[in-house]
Amino acid sequence: MRKMRIPLLVALGVAILGIVLGSFLDLQISTAIASANNGFALTVSAIGPTLGFAGIAFMGGGFVAFIVKGKYPKYMKVLFGVLAACCLGVAIFWPAGEYFGINGFYNEQLDKWLGYIIAFFPATGAMVGGYFAFKDYKNDNLWIIFCICIGVLLVCLAAATPLLKDIIHRPRYRLISTTDKVSFHNWWEPCKEYKDLIESIPTDKDNFKSYPSGHAAEASILFVIITFLPLANKKFEKYQMPLFYCACAFTLLVAFARILAAAHFLSDVSTGITIMLVLLVIANEVVMRIKALQLKEEEPKQE
Repeated sequence: MRKMRIPLLVALGVAILGIVLGSFLDLQISTAIASANNGFALTVSAIGPTLGFAGIAFMGGGFVAFIVKGKYPKYMKVLFGVLAACCLGVAIFWPAGEYFGINGFYNEQLDKWLGYIIAFFPATGAMVGGYFAFKDYKNDNLWIIFCICIGVLLVCLAAATPLLKDIIHRPRYRLISTTDKVSFHNWWEPCKEYKDLIESIPTDKDNFKSYPSGHAAEASILFVIITFLPLANKKFEKYQMPLFYCACAFTLLVAFARILAAAHFLSDVSTGITIMLVLLVIANEVVMRIKALQLKEEEPKQE
């Protein structure tokens, strides 16, 4: 949407500035504030992905609204049902491992089941909220916009971010700070000897996935949903900017927590956010130029 162009570009500029500053100050910042045992940072790191992925479950509730309230062919309603189930499944499965996995309060036994139970309730609640939010939608092509949102999220979270992690293999600060065998690497310097280091220390391969930050990218999911929210119903326009500011604060909190927890450097979290925002800016520019996706103006009632 045109209204969101400037806010998104400003947010993107801040994220890019973080990459630039991190290129010079990554190690100094982490050395000064990071601790792998920081309880506050671990709590935010554990909860953050669940809240970010709640945006996807929220969108899943919209697909349910299309089934219940929409006048679509049966085959489309079946498709919406599949997409709704996928949205809910992703919102539960993806963040569930963060609570008691290596990036949270590590407990190998609890990680096998309790995280899924914890993630189930907020994801389900977000889906129900999405249904009630979108049940009065005014845009019959809103499902196309949702599919564009899904495309943005897939490229960022399932392609770009993991691909960069597998190319760079940047050591996390929590590993660097506890052994002399692993040296600090800038974000543009791949750690080519990571396999030998994993065997010699030994350590988990996750400790070589610092760049970019998946948590920061996941927190940025909310930007995607908020950007296109008024295309469902004009009533959402007045809530858009307050929600955007809340999403900014939440994303910065998660990014700060990941640095504080010695899991990422400043450039890591900034890059995760940048990837999501670059894709979102492009999607926003495309959507605003497609007339069929815009909310139609209601005709004034005859006296």
